[in-house]
Amino acid sequence: MARKRQVDSAEGVARRLAEEMGGFDLSLSGLTRLVRRFSAIEFEVPELPDADGYLFQYGKVNWFPEPTFALGIVRQLEVVDAAGEHESYVQVQFEFRYALDGDLDSVGSHSEWWFPDGEISFNSWLDSVDRAGISNRLAVKTPRDFAIWQEMA
Repeated sequence: MARKRQVDSAEGVARRLAEEMGGFDLSLSGLTRLVRRFSAIEFEVPELPDADGYLFQYGKVNWFPEPTFALGIVRQLEVVDAAGEHESYVQVQFEFRYALDGDLDSVGSHSEWWFPDGEISFNSWLDSVDRAGISNRLAVKTPRDFAIWQEMA
């Protein structure tokens, strides 16, 4: 059995996978393929149903200088202290950023979590993300940027 990775290495692992894919397809399908590969990597998290989960989200954001629509998938990994008590979460973000136009402004926002104790499998959930209605609107647009980063929550 493969050794589980330290949570603090998650961003580096995600970046290496993206590089190995050799400039993956900058579409929602390309993103879900990258996330599917990243999900195969096991990290040292507690044996709890909500210790390793995913968030699919999109909508307009206001923390960039120019109007921006962001779409991303986040993997959230729980970090515990030496006594096994919750300390924080590490969130590895995979995010497309688009220029906000009238079409994307009208979409609104969406967020949807997946955790292992839910009723649907991860693969089924990720397939539904891949088929989300937003993918048709984004198929005709080019992302301004794609970013992978890690933050504590």
